Amino acid sequence: MKSIKQKWASLDEEKTINGKLLFFEFLTAVLAGVLLGILITPFRSITIASNNENCSADGNKTEGNCACSCQEED
Repeated sequence: MKSIKQKWASLDEEKTINGKLLFFEFLTAVLAGVLLGILITPFRSITIASNNENCSADGNKTEGNCACSCQEED
């Protein structure tokens, strides 16, 4: 407990830090936050901007230019 109090008291000291070290500490904190955020978020099966084809539910082409492999209407 004594070492924790000493460490807490030493945080009040003014220190000079190198710009590169400050940059890499910031970069490490940001990347750790992103990684932690990815790991903590629940898995969802939401698909964004994928399979955006102009095809109807039955697989037939609708009006417009359909660049998908839908079945052609006869």
